[in-house]
Amino acid sequence: MQSKSPTPTSSPISSDPSLAGVLEAVSLALLGIFLATVVVRAWPLKILDSQWQLGFAAELINSASLALVGALLIPLALAFHPGSDRLRARRNAFRRLALAAAIGFLLLIPLQAFAGWRLYRTVTSTAEKQSSQSARRLTEVRQAIATATSPQEIQAKLNQLVGPSAGLTPIQLRTPIDQLRQELLVGADQAANRLQQRIQAQASLKPDRLIKETIRIALSSLLYAAGFAFLAGALPRTSQRSVAFGWSSGKKKF
Repeated sequence: MQSKSPTPTSSPISSDPSLAGVLEAVSLALLGIFLATVVVRAWPLKILDSQWQLGFAAELINSASLALVGALLIPLALAFHPGSDRLRARRNAFRRLALAAAIGFLLLIPLQAFAGWRLYRTVTSTAEKQSSQSARRLTEVRQAIATATSPQEIQAKLNQLVGPSAGLTPIQLRTPIDQLRQELLVGADQAANRLQQRIQAQASLKPDRLIKETIRIALSSLLYAAGFAFLAGALPRTSQRSVAFGWSSGKKKF
């Protein structure tokens, strides 16, 4: 006599309430770590500061996997314990939060690009301004050295242009003016050459690191947005996955 075939169960995953409880605890722990990390990085708030915006965006991307996995564990826990009203309510709440997270990660892409562009413009403008001021001061120092008639006069002009730290040494104060002038002009020429090299290095410097970081955050934001959109139910799924994670192909279970 042939034995009867077992009746198929309604869920592809065997019920295991204890495992569901473990998954729920791990989910809450991961989400708590994510929130703590983001809050610590965001404080103090400097919303209009480009560096703060870039740093906060990078921290969100670096920690977003914790939130994604944490949110994913709740529907997985519900699949192991489909009769839990608490898990079902938590899954529905996380589904709404996941939709908001997906939208937020999409908005992070233009915000990151704008903050990166503004920071690069600010850094470049500041460097150009500093280089211009240094070049003008070097020109004034050379003129002061060339027109001075005594070491004491050079000393007074250097103190006025540069500050007390640029004063002459006792040996230089006893050096004949022609020899001293030549030595100081050689030093000024060397300083001018170093300044020119720095200006050229800044001019040839490309924002490679900033561009790579912007691309990384943009692509990561897009992928995280897709992941959270999937959890929110905004992306199409196969019927098998829908049943496994508590989403039916027809009416949603609440």
